[in-house]
Amino acid sequence: MKKVALTVNGMRFKTKELDDSLVEFIEENLRSSAIELHEDNSAEKLFIAYLKLASKYYNNEKEIEEILLDI
Repeated sequence: MKKVALTVNGMRFKTKELDDSLVEFIEENLRSSAIELHEDNSAEKLFIAYLKLASKYYNNEKEIEEILLDI
């Protein structure tokens, strides 16, 4: 179990203990969106990272719906 920590506009945020594989997934997505895990980040960068992940989720949901319709 690990925690995710992130600084945005000078404020440090930490999660509760999370499953290691979930933490790895979250950290990889943040890094791929140019979010620095050990440095300060702008709220705009965090919002863009959120939109990127939300887009992935949306596209996955649409793909699942299409697969279910085909079954």
